[in-house]
Amino acid sequence: MLERSATDRLLALADAFDVSAEAEALFGEAMREATRWHHEQSAVYRGLCELASFDPAAPAALAEIPWVFVNAFKFHELLSVPPEDVALTLTSSGTSGQKSRIFFDQISLDRALSMVERVFDAMGLVNREEDVNYLLFAYDPEEARNVGTAYTDDNLTSFTRKRSVYHALRWDFDRGEFTFRVEEAYERLLTFAAEGYPVRIFGFPAFLHKMVRYHQSLGARPLALGSRSFVHTGGGWKKSEHEAIDKAQLRAEVLDAFGIPVANIRDGYGLVEHSVPYIECEHHRFHVAAYARAIVRDVRTLAPLPDGEVGFLELMTPYIRSMPAHALLTGDLAEVGHGCPCGRQAAWLSIVGRAGTQKNKGCAIAAVESLLGDDRAAVRIR
Repeated sequence: MLERSATDRLLALADAFDVSAEAEALFGEAMREATRWHHEQSAVYRGLCELASFDPAAPAALAEIPWVFVNAFKFHELLSVPPEDVALTLTSSGTSGQKSRIFFDQISLDRALSMVERVFDAMGLVNREEDVNYLLFAYDPEEARNVGTAYTDDNLTSFTRKRSVYHALRWDFDRGEFTFRVEEAYERLLTFAAEGYPVRIFGFPAFLHKMVRYHQSLGARPLALGSRSFVHTGGGWKKSEHEAIDKAQLRAEVLDAFGIPVANIRDGYGLVEHSVPYIECEHHRFHVAAYARAIVRDVRTLAPLPDGEVGFLELMTPYIRSMPAHALLTGDLAEVGHGCPCGRQAAWLSIVGRAGTQKNKGCAIAAVESLLGDDRAAVRIR
């Protein structure tokens, strides 16, 4: 019987936020294993290692592993498996410039799905005995099935029994774009409230904010969606930044309008290129799972920075074997820290902003333009 890889042993850890010495050692072993794989299978990554004078067979600190800048996936199809082994291709959903294309072989896909479920379970969000209604501020996967956010949001509905799923970004065949019709989404939410089952709301915060304000404009009585209902936002405000409100204010408004406890209103952070989910805990901090590491690098020297300092965010995870995205330098500015009232000992991550002056229009920008009715840059996914 073949011994399981270090990566598979890492992904089998019972605690998704394990910070033991054994888990730390296993993560290092898995990252070295992944680095050797991509060095052998990807000529591009092998070239990066040569440029950095990095020998994947020699002992090295995690911060020394050569990274790939996230924007490289917008311009190059980087593979570490034969093309015929690709089981799924996802794209970012930006509407201007280049889109990233992310390829999964079956092993990477199975690992990613298992990893996502374990993180959500550790955050108290998996209950397959519970009947739940879903309202998704997301693209209907029947029309945007290869868009990363549509695939992710649809997968998140599998963690409970599904009574009904409503995708609030609907394809308008006349206009040839996705649109958000707040009245229809709100009516569906009223139906869910009347049924009395828990409700989970996923998606872009701009749409949640618009629906809360619509509820307020009607002078309607607060809904009572209950203590087992959850909100999980993600993608940021981006182009509607001028309408953005503080996270704490948004949580308070959702509590007042829909009766969902503040501890159940959580933001998320993630990249289609990385696949490890970062979910706010009950005290609204993103925690780094045992399957990943976050390094903050100085914006001038790219040297690793200590806790509490802001720099470019690098994300590491060994699960992906289909592409050399195991060490990914992002364009996001972040800080890392430790210690949280929720009791989880894993590092927490705070996203401060995005570096640079060139606008990289991602899924949130595209969706918000639909919300704002920007005809010059409509949401064209097809």
